[in-house]
Amino acid sequence: MMARTMGPSGKRAAGNTDRLSDLPDGLIHKIMSFLKAREAVQTCVLSRRWEDLWCSMPFLTIDEQEFRPSAIALGSEEWDDYEEDEFEDDIDYPRFEDFVTNLLMFHSAPTLDRFRFHAVCHAVSHREIKFINSWLRRGIKRCPRVVEVHSTDGCKLPLLGSSSSRLNRLHLVGITLDRNFTQQLRSSTCPVLEDLELKRCKLEDNAEIASCTLKNLTIEDCTTSTPSALTIKAPSLTHLQLFLTAFGQNWHAVVVEEMPLLVKATIRLKASTAILPCKLLFSLACVRDLELTGLRTLDNFHIGSGTLPVFHNVRTLLLDKCDLSDSCDILGSFLNNAPCLETLTLQQCKLPGGSKKSIAGGNVEWTYLGSQDTPSFQCSSLKRTEIIYEEDDDVQKLFDLLLGVWRNLQKTAIVIKKASRRYFAM
Repeated sequence: MMARTMGPSGKRAAGNTDRLSDLPDGLIHKIMSFLKAREAVQTCVLSRRWEDLWCSMPFLTIDEQEFRPSAIALGSEEWDDYEEDEFEDDIDYPRFEDFVTNLLMFHSAPTLDRFRFHAVCHAVSHREIKFINSWLRRGIKRCPRVVEVHSTDGCKLPLLGSSSSRLNRLHLVGITLDRNFTQQLRSSTCPVLEDLELKRCKLEDNAEIASCTLKNLTIEDCTTSTPSALTIKAPSLTHLQLFLTAFGQNWHAVVVEEMPLLVKATIRLKASTAILPCKLLFSLACVRDLELTGLRTLDNFHIGSGTLPVFHNVRTLLLDKCDLSDSCDILGSFLNNAPCLETLTLQQCKLPGGSKKSIAGGNVEWTYLGSQDTPSFQCSSLKRTEIIYEEDDDVQKLFDLLLGVWRNLQKTAIVIKKASRRYFAM
């Protein structure tokens, strides 16, 4: 970088202009927003103009990875995807501790647009947890609009209080959340919170996520100390994602109140044999796009005739790794109760038993099942049905099922896909 030099008249010499230093503070802070905290502080060597700019930047991204001997650069979108044991070397924790303590001490911005904190250490000591909790408190006191924390199990989210008056997005990974957290969501403490994401967090027993302002909610692989119910009350919600691995072990029930503005819902049960409460579907009755993954059987949703809700608004339905082998009646109930359904996708679903696949010369042999073997579905708006299967799936049975079940749906395009490419269409 060229240094400032002055000509005989006291003006800058032509060609030696320090354009970087002439940038306004707001633009320089925007550039710094793409840097992690240690990188941002190091910009002070670039120019005298930049010496103290890091102290007032409205973005703080604190990442322990900057203090590994073989530090690797990870984007913020990758924070949730890597684990501590992926790397052979340990962080230089004393240096990390000194840096964060001094950073938060000298940083003087009264408010933050974003506060990110990422520190995942194995065998964390009580002293380290104490420091992390203190850092989180000091960061959240700056009234950030966005808070993203990925930390070690055992660390707690501090009381939000008045510091959350500007909080719009809260993403937490590996944090312990006590009763105070759910109480603050229910109160006016978070008046503008719209986006809440909880991953691998430990919640209180009989936890309740209640907010009148939430629009996007993701709960993934969260646990509780004893089997209890998870309750969701968010009448303004438009997007819901529930990814539950230990369902039936930690959460014996999920209670979701009606969400009339819901646009998309994704429900995934992983490694679960529990019966998902039928009431959950009723709470999703207003949804436009619905994805159900990993259900042991759709009979979990249906007890006797007429118990499945009518999905007046649903346009797309994805059933992924669902067990349809007991009966196709439930699938038929979905179609009959979804008058506006336009696209149906069955992805790696288990179908009723039958003949094995038969592929000769790249073509699929298929036969027609008579009307006495399969039920008729009525779904006048259905335009497209996609079947996505893997190598070991029963392709012959797919065709038998489709040609029998969909015989009355003359306007429906049926597409068979292998893996991620189209395999056969008719």
